[in-house]
Amino acid sequence: MAATRLRVVSWNIRATIGPGPFPDRWWRSIDADRLRAIGAFLAGLDADLVALQEVAVLSRDGDLVDNAGDLARQLGMGVHYGAVRTFEVREADGVRGVGTFGNALLSRRPLTDVRCLALPAADANAHVEPPGADHPAAGISYTDAPAVIREPRCLLLGELGGLRIGTAHFSHIGSGERRLQADATVAAFEGSPVSLLLGDLNAAIEAPELAPFAAWTDAFAEPPGDPARVTTDDGNRIDQVLVRGASASPAQVLRHSGDLSDHYPVVADILA
Repeated sequence: MAATRLRVVSWNIRATIGPGPFPDRWWRSIDADRLRAIGAFLAGLDADLVALQEVAVLSRDGDLVDNAGDLARQLGMGVHYGAVRTFEVREADGVRGVGTFGNALLSRRPLTDVRCLALPAADANAHVEPPGADHPAAGISYTDAPAVIREPRCLLLGELGGLRIGTAHFSHIGSGERRLQADATVAAFEGSPVSLLLGDLNAAIEAPELAPFAAWTDAFAEPPGDPARVTTDDGNRIDQVLVRGASASPAQVLRHSGDLSDHYPVVADILA
């Protein structure tokens, strides 16, 4: 296969509701102007591939909200969208629509064999975090925990020549559940010696639950724990670019994106 050079971006866009506490009836806060600003920022990066997380596609009082499609049209890119979570757009007087929440791949080059895979959830009787862990949910089973922490998660995959590309968003609470999702993600890349994963894995690269990626290359040049790896406005280092069978220029966190999301985009150049 001839060498392929790609500029890639990973960004959790938080459905364009912006930073701050997650609002009740959050679909009211989806902001078309913010989406256009996100698109303008991405246009300035001249990326070949953009992986997005927390992407909303929904009907809201008869209006179509299509984060992924609108961005793709603004950027002149192809789009693929994957979701395994659905919800009702419910107001006080009843259901006013329905929606999905997932991941997207925007690409300048056609992707093939695109598929969306549901990622596993921990057993209902499992502890959200082990007893004794430094976490508010330590020792609490999923059965007894608030239902909101059990959001279905997925991996969106596609092929570009001999390169398998994926974007994922792992669970935000539950290190054991994230380990199951990491195992399933690595398994989904089996048979592809040249692989690229971008996404919000909700864990720092040194976290035990990301151990299944030990044989992959971390695109960041900075060591684990370095402040340069901070990818969220509350100081977490949870957005990752991982490659196998390819090389990557040092990934960079673009904090000058400001308050377009509660995450900052991560950009890297991949040579596969």
